[in-house]
Amino acid sequence: MFDPKSHWRALRSVWRMLSLAVLLLPILLVVVLGDWTGLFDDAAVPLFGVGMASLMLTLWRFRLYKRALIRAEGLGESDEAASAWAVLHRNQSLGLAAAALPALIALVHYFCVGEVIPLVLLVIVSLGVMLLYRPPAAWVD
Repeated sequence: MFDPKSHWRALRSVWRMLSLAVLLLPILLVVVLGDWTGLFDDAAVPLFGVGMASLMLTLWRFRLYKRALIRAEGLGESDEAASAWAVLHRNQSLGLAAAALPALIALVHYFCVGEVIPLVLLVIVSLGVMLLYRPPAAWVD
């Protein structure tokens, strides 16, 4: 018999791990590099703009995730549910990857420029968008 609770737990743990990675990688970079002066100061504004523009990828991905979430929950324990859950897992992973792009661009920005404020802003934006891909807590337990 098909049990959706294990899938909800898997979605929740993937969301937690990727969110933790997005939060800890910039902290680790700042700790390792310390008082970094940067290598290429002219890239400050373009890289920040690219980081903010990368949020647009999430809009398309979230629509697909939302539809897959509704479909997987609607099928319950039927025979088609396994394939619907596989689609949901894939859409969540791709959506989280798209949501993490601003934080990854922020790492490049910090390496090039050495400014902490844009790094913090882009990481906060990434974490905020990653909240969209969090599975509903009421369905997990």
